[in-house]
Amino acid sequence: MLVRFNHPFFQFRWLFLFCIIWLGLSAELFALPIKTSILNPEKQPVGRALVYIDYIELQDMDGTPKGRLGFVNIKGGFQLFVVRDDGQQNLVGSAKNRRLYDKEGKLIGHYDWTTFWSYVYAPDGTKLGEAKCIAFRGICSAGIASFLTGLLEQ
Repeated sequence: MLVRFNHPFFQFRWLFLFCIIWLGLSAELFALPIKTSILNPEKQPVGRALVYIDYIELQDMDGTPKGRLGFVNIKGGFQLFVVRDDGQQNLVGSAKNRRLYDKEGKLIGHYDWTTFWSYVYAPDGTKLGEAKCIAFRGICSAGIASFLTGLLEQ
């Protein structure tokens, strides 16, 4: 029994394979950024975060960019820095050991995370807000903290 390769089944299979590959390479199907809402203590949305592997972009609810937090390799070690998105990309703070500091080194907040949620607290322990961070929780939490503490407004 001969199998013909111009049979409609084989032609459909090649078309199907081509469509799968084309959809797989489509830009709309990429997983990043992971979008999450930033919530105040009353659980009302006050901002938005776009989480990437090594940095986070912070926005107002209307999509206006506020700032970024990302890793920087310094002397073989990595540090987290906060930059205001004001056209000049001014350095406004840093994060280390689940603490957030302004550019003078003053403690302005604490952040912590669980499996799904990130929480932000003022230095006196008052809860400032939270966000759902399902991946890259450390950088997501630090970014949320920079938004909720007002560091990007200074």
